Amino acid sequence: MPRMSWNALCRAALVALGMLLGLVSGAQAEDKALIPVRLRLDWVWQAPQSIFTIAYERGYYRDEGLDVTIDRGYGGLENASALASGNYEFLFGDMSSVILFNAKSPDRKLMSVFTIYDAYLGSVITRAGSGINKPNDLEGKTIGAPLTTGGRTMFPAFAKANGIDESKVNWQTISIQLQDQQFAQGQFDAVASFTTTSLLNLKQLGVPRDKLTIFNFADYGVDLYGSGIVVRSDYVQSNPDVIRKFVRATMRGLTTMLANKVEAIETLKKRDPLLDTSIELDRLNLMIEMTLKRPAVEKFGVGHVDPARVQSSIDTITTVFNVSPVPPPEEIYTDKFIPSDAERMLKF
Repeated sequence: MPRMSWNALCRAALVALGMLLGLVSGAQAEDKALIPVRLRLDWVWQAPQSIFTIAYERGYYRDEGLDVTIDRGYGGLENASALASGNYEFLFGDMSSVILFNAKSPDRKLMSVFTIYDAYLGSVITRAGSGINKPNDLEGKTIGAPLTTGGRTMFPAFAKANGIDESKVNWQTISIQLQDQQFAQGQFDAVASFTTTSLLNLKQLGVPRDKLTIFNFADYGVDLYGSGIVVRSDYVQSNPDVIRKFVRATMRGLTTMLANKVEAIETLKKRDPLLDTSIELDRLNLMIEMTLKRPAVEKFGVGHVDPARVQSSIDTITTVFNVSPVPPPEEIYTDKFIPSDAERMLKF
């Protein structure tokens, strides 16, 4: 091979450098073109949130022109406040918290734009054989829970539906890190939580399901919608296209997660490497059974919302918590952003 002259080498080097700078500049321009948005999840890193992490890792949000940052959550109304304050553009949160927040904070309204869970996952879990065989057996007992957990937040609705005298229930406020561990050690009679959180945590702690009595709120008269995508009401007006893009990418994440559960868990483990894949797969399947394999979802698709059920939820929440003014349904939920009927039919 003939030797290149010094001038030729310089020209080649400049061409290569120009190409490299062009690639870098192109990548930077692409990143600048992306719209930055922040998502707050409902709770700690757990399998159900892999809907969002698999969408992120597969580039579905970037495909829509979005640069999404995902943070873990801390429970119901605390999450709602973080969204309302402007720290986030999107929240994965439950409609009941939207109702309660809007009733308590009429000047800072939130809105559900795509409801994913057709049922609320709140529950009270106790030991089988403890003498707590029906809900009002919880009177005189001690329930351990963080202040912000869904099971504790919506316990008053569960109590009203089942004739429990709340004044006779003792609460022990405990951190989420210790709640299930201390219950397994026998330090209190029950936990109030999301079923998908405590049931699988207790399994990991050596307390199997057949040793527990589970009062799922959805099975005991609390007919509330569960978690979905929530935004500020003003954001609905100012950024409708961003919401559509985010919902569309999340819908792709949901269908991909259902078809690739192990991969979905692996994307989640990038956020928390200590997660146990087998436990998280059980948790994911439990969420699917409780919130997606339901008649309304199978008939109409995920994200279907019945206006009458929204009104019933508003009536329940505002009555139980004695809050006013009562927000109208159109301030709680809009169907302007849900994907088409065909896109929302799920394959399990």
